[in-house]
Amino acid sequence: MKTYKHGILSLFGAVFIWGSTFVIIKFLMNDIGPFMLVGLRLTISLLAITPFALRRGFQWKMIFEKQFLLYGLTGIALYYGLSNVGLEKSTAANAALISAANPAAVALLSIIFLQEKISWQRAIGIGLSILGVLLIAGIPSSGGQSMLIGNLLLIASVIAFAVYTIQGKKLTGNVESLAATTASIYAGLIWLTPFIAFEFRKTGFPIISPISWLAIAYLGIFASALAFFLWNDALRSLDASIAGPFINLIPILGLFFAVLAGEQISAIQIIGGLIAIIGVVITQNILNFPKGMVHENPGSSD
Repeated sequence: MKTYKHGILSLFGAVFIWGSTFVIIKFLMNDIGPFMLVGLRLTISLLAITPFALRRGFQWKMIFEKQFLLYGLTGIALYYGLSNVGLEKSTAANAALISAANPAAVALLSIIFLQEKISWQRAIGIGLSILGVLLIAGIPSSGGQSMLIGNLLLIASVIAFAVYTIQGKKLTGNVESLAATTASIYAGLIWLTPFIAFEFRKTGFPIISPISWLAIAYLGIFASALAFFLWNDALRSLDASIAGPFINLIPILGLFFAVLAGEQISAIQIIGGLIAIIGVVITQNILNFPKGMVHENPGSSD
């Protein structure tokens, strides 16, 4: 049986991996276009997980079922595509700032579509998490060029991921996590194919160094396959509104990896990180692991 603690650990694993991707993607996008990069990481991801997914209930026909086509459209094609293109046109600081809207978007959609209730404790925790991430993001520098399009694309990616989270809560109750993840990645790749083809026709296949191939492999196997599996697995035992605030940890972890890469941080960013962590602890009541928050999954044998 899936437990609350198991779900929390899965969420931490997913956001830790995603947090490590900021520096990697920033490095790779110097030589690889946004859609080509998504296509490569998804292809590697599918090569890694498909053999395991076939043994866990994945069937090829699932890719073309309406629910998985929509799942792949929101959480894979739109989320990856919009965030990559938006980041290319905007700044990393703006991306971190806008990602703070994720919990609010997930909570709102949870209320509308899943009839979940948000307590005052969660509301306060979400507010603190957003405040912390805003402090980490700082104020984007103004270079005189409009970043409106990039920012709008980043906002759209937030909405896409919120919809994906709600879909995941509904799907993973009846479908094994790895099977659902694999079907969504295949479906997402189908949606992205025309954009990848257009980019390839425009720029050709990029020259990729061995180090870059290793980075792409990490994005494909860990950031695309494993992290999404952990995320979907957590939704089998947790409300989507509980999972949402953990997204606020991604900028914090991204900042940590940026420091390891040699970037400088300010005191206000450190304070913001502490506030965001406190917000997550308050929202989830992590220290107590309350049994009332556990949702048994009748379709799971674990």
